[in-house]
Amino acid sequence: MQSSISKYRITKRVGGGSFGDIYLGVGANGEKVAVKFEKHGARCPQLRHEYKVYRELQNAPGFAKVHYFGTQDSYNLMVMDLLGPSLEDQFNKCGRRFSLKTVLMIADQMLERVEIMHSRHLIHRDIKPANFVTDGRGAGNFVYCIDFGLSKRYRHPRTLQHIPQREGRSLTGTPRYASINNHLGVEQSRRDDLESIGYVLVYFLKGGLPWQGLKAKSATTKYKLIMEKKQSITIPALCQGCPSQFAEYLAYCRSLKFDAKPNIAYLRGMFRDLFRSHGYTNNNSPLDWDWNRVEGGSGSGGGAQGGMGYGGVEG
Repeated sequence: MQSSISKYRITKRVGGGSFGDIYLGVGANGEKVAVKFEKHGARCPQLRHEYKVYRELQNAPGFAKVHYFGTQDSYNLMVMDLLGPSLEDQFNKCGRRFSLKTVLMIADQMLERVEIMHSRHLIHRDIKPANFVTDGRGAGNFVYCIDFGLSKRYRHPRTLQHIPQREGRSLTGTPRYASINNHLGVEQSRRDDLESIGYVLVYFLKGGLPWQGLKAKSATTKYKLIMEKKQSITIPALCQGCPSQFAEYLAYCRSLKFDAKPNIAYLRGMFRDLFRSHGYTNNNSPLDWDWNRVEGGSGSGGGAQGGMGYGGVEG
C-alpha cells in the first residue's frame, strides 16, 4: 500500500469491505481524511462511479467533501472527509435501542439528505444505518449520507425524463432494509429510498425487524424468506408499539407510483409535529442525542467511515 497519496500520508486501515479498503490519511497540517482504495480489476468496480456521485453532491449539507480522486500503482483511490461513527455504531453503543426523540431527529436529517439527492436526479439504492454517519470530530449531532457505489440517476438531468419501470432486476442493496418492490425485481425509484428509511426508523425504535435472524441454506433462499416476511406482516403489526406516524409513513411510501415525486415536506412535517407533541426541543446540543449521553461521547471509535457500503448483505 502506498505510504502517501497526493499531499496526505497514509497511516492505518480504518475500514473496508468486499470491494476495497479505507485508510486514515494525515495532511501536512495534521488534518485527517479517509482514503478509499479499490484494486484495479475488481469484479464490480464502483469507486470512479461513486466519485462522480460525490461531485454531483459537493457543497450540499450532509455529504462529505472529496479532496482527490486518482490512480496510483494498481489502485483507484479517493480522498474524502473523515467521518464516523455510523448510526449502526451509535446504535450498538446505545444498547441497540434509540429513544423516540433521537429517532425523530435522525428521521428529519435522513429525509433531508435523500431529498437533496433526489433533487439532483439521484437515488441512493442502499439506505441502511451503516451508510449514515455522524461527524466524530464535532458534536455528533449532524448526520451525513455516504457510500454511493450503488446510486444511479432516476431521471435525465436536462429533460427530466424518468427512467422506465423494468422488472426482472436483481436485488440491489441490503436485504434487511430493501423495499418490497426491490425484492420483487422492480427497478428502483425515489419511493424505494423512502421505504428503506421507514424500515431503518422502525429498526432503531424497536431494536430490530421481524425478518432478522431467519435461517436458510443459501443467501438466495434467505432473501426470499425476508421478502415473504415483509409481504406477509401488516404495517400495523410491523409498527406495533411505535407512534402511529411510523405506520402512516410506511403506508404512504408503499402507495407511491413508480415515477411519483414523494412529498418529503409532508413526511418531515408529520415527524416534526410528533416531536413537538411530545414536548421535545432540539437546542442543537450534543446532549439531545442518545449517543452523547453514554460514556465515551460522539467520537468514540469514530473514523471508520461506515465501511465501504457497496451493497451489504445483512439479513
